[in-house]
Amino acid sequence: MKKKTKIILLVVAILVIAFIAVVAFMVTSDFKQEAELDKELDSLYALLNNYPLDYEALDKQLATIVTTDDCAKVEKAVKEYSKDFLNYMKQLDTILSNETLVNALNIENIKEDGPNFVNTKKILSESKTTLESVSTDYANYLTEEVALSYIKDMDLDEYYINIYKQFVLGDNLAEMEATRNDIIKNLDDVKVLIENEEEGIDFLVKNKGSWEVDNDQLVFYSDSLINQYNSIVAKINGAE
Repeated sequence: MKKKTKIILLVVAILVIAFIAVVAFMVTSDFKQEAELDKELDSLYALLNNYPLDYEALDKQLATIVTTDDCAKVEKAVKEYSKDFLNYMKQLDTILSNETLVNALNIENIKEDGPNFVNTKKILSESKTTLESVSTDYANYLTEEVALSYIKDMDLDEYYINIYKQFVLGDNLAEMEATRNDIIKNLDDVKVLIENEEEGIDFLVKNKGSWEVDNDQLVFYSDSLINQYNSIVAKINGAE
């Protein structure tokens, strides 16, 4: 074999070995990044599944990206999707933690804000408007179409798209749809509660000359009004 040919073969061998080494490094690097992605998002979901939510810890974790390259794109998309979920939860927490909403017809609130209930009516109205908005947005959010919109411009290949789907959609779309329907139903139940409380407050305002608070008891001046009011309270308590 000529010396020149041997040199060419040696160079080719070196290049092949170098190429294999680069590929091996890239594959190993990809595996490490995927492992880091799994670890990071498992940690995120652990926080999201722990109620009451630690908003400070969640905001901090959602603000950082710990992976690189395509894994970073997946991480960023998942965290953007999660940020919107967190925003909905913050709005719901604000509504549901309002004591006036929970105790609109409580005797203490009746004494404090009656007989015109200006503050109570304002809080109930604002809560219902916010809840309707969140409910509509939530219904759209928990769909495959919206979930995939977060990676629309990420220029990811099918492999990483499937990784993203696994994190945000899971294995069973039917289960996601069932979860969506359960959440929407629960939000609808809260809206009905607010509407019933509004009915009770409106009843007290309309008949403000026909009732009083005596020894921490709501007293009506006629049996007819008592029966009507008790019917409203029964709806609020789920008796009907």
